[in-house]
Amino acid sequence: MSLLQKLTVGKTPSPPRILLYGDAGVGKSSFAATAPKPVILVLEDGLDQIDCAKTPHIKDFATFIAYLKEIRDEPHDFQTVVIDSLSALQNIVADGVCAAAGAKFLTAAYGGYNRGNDAALVQFRKDVYSLLDEIRRKRNMCIIQIAHSHDETVKYTDGTTDRRTAPRLIAAIRDWVVEWNDIVAYAKIRTMEDASGGKVVIGKNGGERELYCVGDTRLLAKNRFGIPSGPMPFTWDALVSAIKSGNGANGGS
Repeated sequence: MSLLQKLTVGKTPSPPRILLYGDAGVGKSSFAATAPKPVILVLEDGLDQIDCAKTPHIKDFATFIAYLKEIRDEPHDFQTVVIDSLSALQNIVADGVCAAAGAKFLTAAYGGYNRGNDAALVQFRKDVYSLLDEIRRKRNMCIIQIAHSHDETVKYTDGTTDRRTAPRLIAAIRDWVVEWNDIVAYAKIRTMEDASGGKVVIGKNGGERELYCVGDTRLLAKNRFGIPSGPMPFTWDALVSAIKSGNGANGGS
């Protein structure tokens, strides 16, 4: 068979790869637990009240990789793998790079000049995301990565700057992870400004939650399913509905 005979035409549906980030307490883990048959790889505290399959607290990189390999290779009926959180996993990887380099800080590893950050990125790409690619391809599983958020300064080519909400990750790792994922979504509690300029939470029980899948100059978000800009309800069903009704165009790269 020639190479041209192997070409496919039309869309090739695959389980989505989702990077979900937001402030602490917004409900990121609870959201992931409502995905189809999830298993959560627990890398930080606070998941005791989440009702789904989850690992014990993973505190080292070798154990984390071992779990990914079992999910890839062992019989199970899970449909979604959740990393909770990517921010905590980054800290584990950074500690390993520092130990290998004999450095106290990642920025000083291997002589500085971002070499420590580059080493951490290589570990993410070669060890973590190569396995996630295999899990998605071999087991047809959705991949959800949870991260914390922060506000960062963005510098433009004309010398101006702006503030942007983004996942709290090392810049090189964040940029690569954002490119890898099909959806980068930001979850927040809905607020409004009061007469004094302060923020007031809208809704009961801690406030209404919103999800954004398209970014702008103040927010890092994107999707490849044509999900429109603006807030949607922060529920798994709402996200699935938005994916199905999208036109398949890239909604933000």
